[in-house]
Amino acid sequence: MGLITWSDDKYEVQYAGETIVLLPKEYALLHFLFTGKNRTFSRENLLDRVWALEEPTDRTVDDHIYRLRKKLQKWSHLFTIDTVRGIGYRLTWKQQPQQALQPDVLNRGFSESIQKMLTTYHGMGMGAAMQTLSANQEVLGFRMDPFYAMYLRFITGDFAWFVEDKTAPMGDKLFYLFHLYHMTEPDSRKTLDVYQRVLREQAAMPATFQDELQVNAIALYARAGEWELARQQVSKARIIVEGLNSQGFTLFLQAEETILAILSDQLEEAEEIIRRSKEILLTVPMQRELGSFTLMQGICMYRREQYAKARRLIDEGIEVIRATQFVPHLIYAINNILLFFQIFDCDPEWENKYQKIWDALSEEYQFDYLKKSILCILPSSI
Repeated sequence: MGLITWSDDKYEVQYAGETIVLLPKEYALLHFLFTGKNRTFSRENLLDRVWALEEPTDRTVDDHIYRLRKKLQKWSHLFTIDTVRGIGYRLTWKQQPQQALQPDVLNRGFSESIQKMLTTYHGMGMGAAMQTLSANQEVLGFRMDPFYAMYLRFITGDFAWFVEDKTAPMGDKLFYLFHLYHMTEPDSRKTLDVYQRVLREQAAMPATFQDELQVNAIALYARAGEWELARQQVSKARIIVEGLNSQGFTLFLQAEETILAILSDQLEEAEEIIRRSKEILLTVPMQRELGSFTLMQGICMYRREQYAKARRLIDEGIEVIRATQFVPHLIYAINNILLFFQIFDCDPEWENKYQKIWDALSEEYQFDYLKKSILCILPSSI
């Protein structure tokens, strides 16, 4: 059995030497269903995710599902696209463990190579590539290490697992619980309380997550209007990032600094940070970060009253982030866009458009349920 591979530029899907050519929206729909395999999506979910910037007809999803089923019939032993009556559609993945290599058949060097690939894909923001490796563990003959097994649940949107699982150590999940609350809660004052509760337990976290929390706090304080705390946090975070000597962390810090500069109306400072960040991205093309800085460049254009360019850049940034298949980054990006529109009140039409996308994401990933569950799980504030 071979790997399923995807050709985004040609809208082709390959498996075991066979290639199926799809239309652009057929390809996008299949990719989304495959990424969320064994999960059920409503028609509204699919319309919002695949046709987010369009106005499709009521029959659009059904017609595309019908055509996909016909074109993919030869692969029905791998997966089927099933109708879930009264709800929508689900891509059902059919495991075939009897054909898979056992991990101990292959040498340690091979497993290490796979882990290095995961680390590279992670750093470059290539979520789809990470998911392809994960989905084909049996074929390749390796087991995902615990860190990436949990991380992939996070980036693919399996958020309910983090509040419902009873087996993983709380220290391993704390960082994710904070981010789930942070990205789904528009009220930054509430998130600050959650942040303080998580900080009290941070000794149980891996050291890297503790460092990331310190960098995350910059935008968190800025979103809450705590300018002095945000600037103090910049100084702390710079010391951490300088010690790590990581371009990924450097871009992460610069993204947080950009949010602070925009929200505190330091427009020229924000544009200068974006310029420096895009210079780094010319040599290290990290797609998540490229999408984020493109989006923030669009927000700067709003402050320059260049509305047409602002709209284009924000839409472009969101599509780049969406293409990385990192669900949390998409949610957080939409959250930031809506916060900007709320504060600066400059484009009601685009605000309404992104509010609809937010509402669809909220329904799909059960934001209210997640937040209530997280508040019950975390230790109470003092």
